[in-house]
Amino acid sequence: MLASHPGSFLCYVPKNPSIFGSLLGSRAAVEQAVNERLDRYAEASTRRTQAAQSSVSAAAQTQAQKFVFPGGGVTVQPGIQPITEQLVRVIPYVHNSKDAIVVFFGTLSNLQDLRAQRRNVRGAAAAAVPADAGAGALTTSCLLDLYKRFGNGRELLMLSELQGQYAFVLYDSSRKQAFAARDPSGSEPLYFKVDEEGGVQYTNSLEQLPGGEADRRGWRELPPGHYMLGKSVSQFALSLRQLEKREKKESLDADALHMMLQQEEVQQEGDGGFNAVRSLLRNRSSGAGA
Repeated sequence: MLASHPGSFLCYVPKNPSIFGSLLGSRAAVEQAVNERLDRYAEASTRRTQAAQSSVSAAAQTQAQKFVFPGGGVTVQPGIQPITEQLVRVIPYVHNSKDAIVVFFGTLSNLQDLRAQRRNVRGAAAAAVPADAGAGALTTSCLLDLYKRFGNGRELLMLSELQGQYAFVLYDSSRKQAFAARDPSGSEPLYFKVDEEGGVQYTNSLEQLPGGEADRRGWRELPPGHYMLGKSVSQFALSLRQLEKREKKESLDADALHMMLQQEEVQQEGDGGFNAVRSLLRNRSSGAGA
């Protein structure tokens, strides 16, 4: 069996040049910066991966891949996840179209439901991905479809459709920005960095970054249940820790309410008994006076 090792990636979206800057050749400079950053990451991650491999066939399946689009790009260092003695899964799942690329780690538990919705919405167009395609192709194609349906301001609706344990980054070259998200479980890591020039980087592994510890400065973990669009980080679901805290608080609140109700019942019973005795004494006193 091939040795298991995780895949990794780097997404780099430099600051977009102004219209005036584009006319002066800044766009070419941006493309050069993207290529240089991705190449440096690919060289470092490939060396580490090859050093860890024990077979030539494994190294052949894990060559780094680079995808460059207008305004940004992605380098992926594939990993191997054994399924059986003979079968392996190459991770992360990657799918690119003419203007977008998605890098996905994890699984979607409702993938079949999403595929059914996809057929209903898109009809014959869904045949572009065969039903017997692998989980990676089905997952990433569904994500791209959802993004096309719910992107451009409705990303929360897209995330509400996803169930499972995942982390992904989707780069949209038409908008020149990335959309990243991490499910509430936090089982899949995801990090981001906004550099001094205003560019944004994403990765799932700080250990795979080139250049030593200095390159790790400024990286932050995207919290579970959060998403990032451009440079803005927002929460879309409670994390498991937050859910545990809320459940604990609700349980304590319920216990406190139950205790308060019991105290009120005891007080009411006590007041009722005292009033009954007082009424009985009053009646006796009236009878004696008669």
